[in-house]
Amino acid sequence: MRTLIALSALAALATSSACRNKESAPTPTAAASSDILARYHFVGTAALDNNPNAAKLKEIQRLPESRKLREQTLQKLARAPKIFRGDKLSAEQNERGAALLRPLLDDLVRFESFLQVRGAAIHQAEWTFVAQLPPERQKAWSAAVSELTRLWNLGAPTTTTLEGFAMSEVKRSASPNLLRWVEAGQWFVLGIGQDALPAVAEAARQIKAGGRPIPALTNWLETELNLPRLRAALELPDTIKWPHAKLTIVGDGENVRSKMQMIFTEPVTGPLEPWQVPTNIINEPLISFTAARGMAPWLKNWPLLQRLEFTPAPNELFFWAQAHVTFQSFFAFPLKDAPAKLERVAQHASSLFSTNWQNHGLSQPEWETNTHQLSWRLPFAVPFLKPAAFKGRDYLFGGLFTPSPLTSPPPAELISQLNNQSKLVCYDWEITQARLASWRVHYQFYAMNSGRSQLSTNNAALPWLMAIEPRLGNSATEIAAISPAEWSLVRKSHIGFTGVELVALALWLESANFPKLSLELPPAPPAKTASTPLAAPANTPANKPPGN
Repeated sequence: MRTLIALSALAALATSSACRNKESAPTPTAAASSDILARYHFVGTAALDNNPNAAKLKEIQRLPESRKLREQTLQKLARAPKIFRGDKLSAEQNERGAALLRPLLDDLVRFESFLQVRGAAIHQAEWTFVAQLPPERQKAWSAAVSELTRLWNLGAPTTTTLEGFAMSEVKRSASPNLLRWVEAGQWFVLGIGQDALPAVAEAARQIKAGGRPIPALTNWLETELNLPRLRAALELPDTIKWPHAKLTIVGDGENVRSKMQMIFTEPVTGPLEPWQVPTNIINEPLISFTAARGMAPWLKNWPLLQRLEFTPAPNELFFWAQAHVTFQSFFAFPLKDAPAKLERVAQHASSLFSTNWQNHGLSQPEWETNTHQLSWRLPFAVPFLKPAAFKGRDYLFGGLFTPSPLTSPPPAELISQLNNQSKLVCYDWEITQARLASWRVHYQFYAMNSGRSQLSTNNAALPWLMAIEPRLGNSATEIAAISPAEWSLVRKSHIGFTGVELVALALWLESANFPKLSLELPPAPPAKTASTPLAAPANTPANKPPGN
């Protein structure tokens, strides 16, 4: 499994570190609790070496591009304290700290580890981390943590015992005022919190009694994030309804099986009306198809729809892409009186563009009276909006390029996937190879026209995307509404991510302030930057039957 699963585990740890520095120990158990803010449990890549599942992911992790991305990411994580502590660390302190942290991150990838953040709020949380390590690595961890406490001016550690195990701790006046670590059998236990660390003591008792501080994993990775309570610390936009999310990942034959439970603080599901897929505007050759319903609660306050007067908010959305041209990506949604509303938009369409686009001369759309189509011509793409109708219902139909001629309707097997579950909210299928190629070019095109930095082959993420691309097959995702405020997601894929998610992952890993949650790339030296050519994906695979 390895690199990607490991990166997911590291991302969970990095996210948790970001929370602490911006403003809980668990009783060490995998069970959910209302005061859990964040949690992850990773089986470690060593346990997966001889596991026959997720064969495609293992093939990808052996690529030299994967190894380079892993090394770059771990190097960045080792230097992350400077990102969070800023002026509190000198450059020399951070470099020495990175040298101490880097070997620990290799252990974090290879061996079983668990982190839980628990408390009423992030600034009051108790953090507990445990890792199963060989004896020599336990001694290395203890020595590294001891030196880091001095290096970072946290205080000098004192030594004692806990449940018969060697324990060290640092007490200080600043919050959090207690740091404690224990070499407990095969486990290294670390706790951070205010005044008391009951979870560290409980972990030591569990290890002494049964050899483990936590139940063994049946999955490969489990994570939990209480995003409503972490939103401010993670600087997530407040316009999105964030859930308390629990994710599990496990190998399943050639594939990876992902399951997520999402619990929202309020109902988020609109009426699940019978599907009305506008098959008269969707046709082969398809490389992706997404259908979503019950979306009105998400879209009713969306500023762009209100500004365009596309109201009432649609309850259904459809997205699809075709294989002939990179920019053949489309969407449609029901919109009453679509022709009239689109004509009103055409009258002030240029004002909708940002100043940067206007300065580049890219904000002059054309209104075609006969077809009621709004379009504008850009390098490589011809975005358009126009009305459509299906079974007496008006739709708004848009895309980035002219669609292929209507010759073959979408496969019946694809549309039939929508009828498998009465509570289905969203179904998404794609040939990830083709969609990854499209999405990375989409981003480069967007960056080029908006004055942002593009992904560069001078770094590790873009060559990695290009190397894994031809090895990816179908991904299928289903989201069902268990209740109006609870959704359940199931995905089968080769590496756990869709094409757009892989591009977002690459942007995050290359972002200027990684591991903070940002997709803003650092400026690249113009003379050395080599970006992805804006060309159609080569050797697009044949359409494969969808399924989950």
